Formats: sequence, C-alpha cells, structure tokens
Amino acid sequence: MHRPEPDSGTAAGRRWKVLAALAAMALLMHASALSGIDWAWPRLDAPRLPALAMQVRAVAPMTEAAQPVPPVLAPVRSEPVAPAPAAVPVPMPAPAQAAVKMVAPVEVAAVQPAAVPMPAAAAQASSPQVPVLINVLAEPVEETIPTYRTQLPPAMTLHYDIQRGGLRGNGELLWRPSPDRYELRLEGRVAGLTILTQVSQGGFDGAGLAPERFTDRRIRRPLTAANFQREVGKITFSGPPTEYPLHAGSQDRLSWMIELGAVVAAESSLGIADAKIVMFVSGSHGDAGVWVFRCLGPDTVDSRAGGVAAIHFKREPRGPYDTTVEVWLDPKRHHVPVRATLRAGPNDDGLDLRLQDIDTPP
Repeated sequence: MHRPEPDSGTAAGRRWKVLAALAAMALLMHASALSGIDWAWPRLDAPRLPALAMQVRAVAPMTEAAQPVPPVLAPVRSEPVAPAPAAVPVPMPAPAQAAVKMVAPVEVAAVQPAAVPMPAAAAQASSPQVPVLINVLAEPVEETIPTYRTQLPPAMTLHYDIQRGGLRGNGELLWRPSPDRYELRLEGRVAGLTILTQVSQGGFDGAGLAPERFTDRRIRRPLTAANFQREVGKITFSGPPTEYPLHAGSQDRLSWMIELGAVVAAESSLGIADAKIVMFVSGSHGDAGVWVFRCLGPDTVDSRAGGVAAIHFKREPRGPYDTTVEVWLDPKRHHVPVRATLRAGPNDDGLDLRLQDIDTPP
C-alpha cells in the first residue's frame, strides 16, 4: 500500500523533516566516534592509513613459580650465592725514598677548605685548619745565598740604547743614593712613547741594597708592585696572593743591576772566570727565584765610543720560560752595566740595553 508523502507545507511535513535531520546527525556522530573522521578533504596522492587499534585484555597475576623466562637468556637459578672470599693481604715492598732537595724555610698558614691562601691575620683568627705551605719557592734553593760586601757607585744617570725585537729606542737609568735611602728608575722609550717604567726604592743594610718596593709599568698595562716587608720577613705583591720569604740580600728586577756591580767592585775575586754571585731576585707578578750569575771572564762590548773592556756574567734559566740574563760590567766606570740582555723563554724577543753615555749630577 502506498503511503502518501506528507506535504512539506503542513505541520506533519515539517515534523518529518526535523526527525530525519536528527536521525542523520545521530548517525554521523556515531560514525565519527567509532572511526575517527577527518574533516579535511581526502588527498588523492596520500591515502589515509588505517587507524591503530589498541587491544586490552585482563591478565591474571603471576605467581613466583609461573614467572616467564626472558627470551634468549637462560633461567636464573635461585640458589644462594656464596660470599666472595676475603681478600688476602699481599705484602707490598716499601717505597723507595725520594731524594729531598733543601729549600729555604717557608711560612705556614691555615687556609679555607678551598685551599685559597689567607692573610696571616685572618688565618690566626679562623678555626683550626690543616696547615699548608703558602710561601713555596718557585724553584728549589740549591745554592747557598751568601752575604756579600758591596761598594756602591756614586749618583749618576746612565743613557742606553734600547732594543726589543725590531723596535729601537732609548732610555735612562737614574741612580740616586743618599746616606740611608736610594731610588733607582729605568725608563724606556720608542718613537717618543714611554713603553717601560721600573722603579726600585729602599735603603741599605749589611748586604748592600735593601729594596722596599719595586714597581713595573708597561705600555697599555696596569702598574704592578712587589713589597719587601722587612719587618715581617716576606715579599708580597700587589696582585697575586703569593708570598716569599725575604732572604738577606734579596733584590728586585731592577736593583740587581747596581747590586751586582757593587759586589764585584768590593770583591774583585768574584770578577774572574768561573766565579759566581748568588742572589734572590723578585719580580712584580708573583715571580721570584734564585739567580746565579757566573762570570765568563773578560769581554769587549761595542759602543759609540768604541770597544769597552768589560767583565761578562750570565745567568742561566732554570726552566723553559725562566729569564736568561747576560750583563757586561765596566770596571773603569764603577762596574755599572755597559750592556745587559734579558730574555724570557726561547720565543721572547728579549730586551737589550747598550750604554752610550754617563752623566754625573753636580
């Protein structure tokens, strides 16, 4: 029997359309929830992959006897493992005693757990710590440091030609002693520009010059200083916390130029071949060590006024970057250096000073 279509204009027709729309929407929601519908248009060149299905099943708890055996590996036996036998002590040979080099006495102070050296006052006020050596020398003192007699030169100004690598210039060494004090100043210039200024100040004692402060300033670098604290017997520095014991006759990297000649002037036997003069020399960067000057005998140095008969000394380095020093002393002019060269390491251009003239103040 044929059922007539409801008239879309009647109320029954409108209800029929609403029911049909609701049925279609319900069908669409079910399909979306089940298969994960993609609302983008399908691409012809990249067919969609089927959705992954996850299977869930209930697993009964396994007993200890029913535990599965891992694949490839053999079953693990449950027998108790016997303890490892105790180690049998093996007698070790006594260590050989290393040769010990004598070194200069050094001060002992306590440090923080980070092993950072502390000032002596702070170390005394702190709780007990493990004592460590903070005044360790840069090199073992294998030489005895004697106390020499000295004969100091009068006040003068020494004019030098200065060369460092391909740079050439000039400079002056001003020596100004007084009854109980001295000042020694070296300035070097290249093309009118001061590239080096070193100053040594101090007094005198039984070993000759007794420096109290040494300063070193280089072009485009800050001033650095070494302080010879004679009241407490140590050498300290403006930058690093390093400290060294203050040996009798200790010099700085400028005062040695006057001290060496003063020693030879007072003790002529030290100006012959194979003689040696030993002193402790400190720089301004936390560097210090024993300098041994060995006499190489007479030598001639060229100057503007001709050849100068001099006494040649050399200080050999004690490490790859230690300072090599050669100096020629003029016995006719108070044993002042007529030439001096200093070189730190094999790749250093070195500093070369050649005396050209001497002025004596009135």
